[in-house]
Amino acid sequence: MRGKQFSLTKRGKVWYVRFKTTDKSFSTAKSTGQTSRYKAEAFAIDYLHNGNIVLRENVTLEEFSQGFFDWSGTWATDKRVRGLRISERHCRELDRILNSHVLPALGKMRITEIDLSAIRAFRNDLFNQQYSGATINCSLSVIKMILEAAEEQSLIRGIPHIDRAANKTKHKGILTLDEIKELFTVKWPNRRAYAASMLAASSGLRLGEILGLVLSDFHPKEMYVHCRRSWDQMLRRLNPTTKTGRARNIFIPQAVVDILMELINSNPFPLNGDSFLFFADKSSEYPTEPKIIINGFYNAMDAIGITEEIRRNRNITFHSHRHFLNSLLINAKVPIQKIQSITGHLTADMTQHYYHLDDMSDVQKVQEDLFPSHGRSSINFDKHNTRNEDSTSCFG
Repeated sequence: MRGKQFSLTKRGKVWYVRFKTTDKSFSTAKSTGQTSRYKAEAFAIDYLHNGNIVLRENVTLEEFSQGFFDWSGTWATDKRVRGLRISERHCRELDRILNSHVLPALGKMRITEIDLSAIRAFRNDLFNQQYSGATINCSLSVIKMILEAAEEQSLIRGIPHIDRAANKTKHKGILTLDEIKELFTVKWPNRRAYAASMLAASSGLRLGEILGLVLSDFHPKEMYVHCRRSWDQMLRRLNPTTKTGRARNIFIPQAVVDILMELINSNPFPLNGDSFLFFADKSSEYPTEPKIIINGFYNAMDAIGITEEIRRNRNITFHSHRHFLNSLLINAKVPIQKIQSITGHLTADMTQHYYHLDDMSDVQKVQEDLFPSHGRSSINFDKHNTRNEDSTSCFG
């Protein structure tokens, strides 16, 4: 026995260990798997050091984790008080992982049972279900956060160390230049999906950034959009900044200016500077649903022979537009700093450069070559000109 923290009992040839709890009773016996008392004692000492020893046995993981990741809860509040980076969206994502992956497997277990072997089995089971390394590691992080809180409350003596899964990220597929050009010659289900893909392919904007654009962010005469916020579909609200926290001006080709003007003219709601460029059908308070943009993109790909099976095998998503532009500009020998100023991929120690229109002529040449001529007449901001989503030959 070591400091009266555990006791050993022999059953047959195998030694079992019981650990002391806060009420001075002992936990249920756990097999050490050892036939030697010396090795059994070493097992118990190592388990105390690396394992998850409960001081109060009757608490289940499900009971302890109720509301753990609530935005107004203790865990998130403590993060904000300490000035650590945390968002309500992140809390919701952690709660989703907890309820989708962790609790179904471990929720009914008493915390006393969630030791190194239980967590390893949980990790390996997710792997066998073909979850990605990222999902597995997020689930392990959720368990660790909860156990850290349990340790602070003296419910456990320690947190088991667990090796994380290999995080092999599947490379994002991209369309070829020929495929992009063909994509915008077929019929699309609606103007918003068509315009969003044109904008993404020529600017590298993320979908959330596109949905966050309002009328005052669009500068047609100067041919650029001001990206300063991002729409959060989970919370159904505008984030105050972009993903990187940096605003940026992004020049766009004339074809994209034209289609955005058509989009504005088809907006069914009264317009002001805060009107979403990619408007919803039933309310001016929100942008259009992301699935309208995404499904339109997938339908157009199907029309040029990129079926769902091919798309999945190549791992092409709406975000692939961003990778496409990045690769296109690199291959066109555009300076990397210009590319980073467009995509927002600036490192912390890199100075932000603000480019004027004449500075971006090389970028604009690449952008202008992306899309076929649409033969559109000039369009102004008079929203009464057209409201028909199917008013041009480019839309089905």
